[in-house]
Amino acid sequence: MNEPRNPYAPPAAQVVHRDENQPAEPGRFIPYGRLLSANRGVVWIGDAWRMLKAQPAMWAASLVLMLIAFIVLSLIPVVSFFVQFIGPFAYAGIALAADQQRRTGTFELKTLVGGFDKHVMPLLAVGVATFVAGLIFLIVIAGVLGGDVFRMITHGFDPDPSSVMTLKFWLAVLIGLALMLPVIAATYLAPQLIVLHDQPAMEAMKMSLVATAKNILPGLVFGICAFLLLLVSMIPLLLGLLITAPIMMITNYTVYRDIFVED
Repeated sequence: MNEPRNPYAPPAAQVVHRDENQPAEPGRFIPYGRLLSANRGVVWIGDAWRMLKAQPAMWAASLVLMLIAFIVLSLIPVVSFFVQFIGPFAYAGIALAADQQRRTGTFELKTLVGGFDKHVMPLLAVGVATFVAGLIFLIVIAGVLGGDVFRMITHGFDPDPSSVMTLKFWLAVLIGLALMLPVIAATYLAPQLIVLHDQPAMEAMKMSLVATAKNILPGLVFGICAFLLLLVSMIPLLLGLLITAPIMMITNYTVYRDIFVED
């Protein structure tokens, strides 16, 4: 005969204590992302708006703090050079904060620096890749327009933009963008994959590149909607940017979440 169970006995199963600040993943992670319909580009903005509406003060404070940090670091000699490498850390912090809000209903401001805890080297690698892409773009522009730029410097700056905005100029821009776009696609969602799924830098960038290529159509819809939203936001003395800027900031998380996680 079975003995009666003692209701005050400690649990027999192992209890795992999880840090509330660590990302939880109830959904199914799709390593290289899933193919989404074009209308999801609108949904990403809508999801970001709902997250902003739930915690407007926290996201406003986050945006202000990040802007202040960027300005202060940019004014410090030597340190200002390394500011261009911290973009992935900002995206990682936004992803961690948004994920914490999804799980708990809110987030702590200290979560924004979560990328500096244990993912420094992978995020730094993404920042270096972005820097190299920008450097290649400038080299291409200088290589194609080198003679024109030299003549403009030696003979004085001509205020007429038509003297620079030539067919050669646009050819250089197109070549530079063709070289940069794969890197932009590879680094766009990599910080989120690094901090929320502990992916190595190269693997995260590969996943981001493949997932972005899969979802060109929703990406185009998202880009058009974001451009129109920003354009409308500038009409009333730029006041609309107080809402649009944090929405665009949060979409770095909603885009990742919709592509890589199936709830």
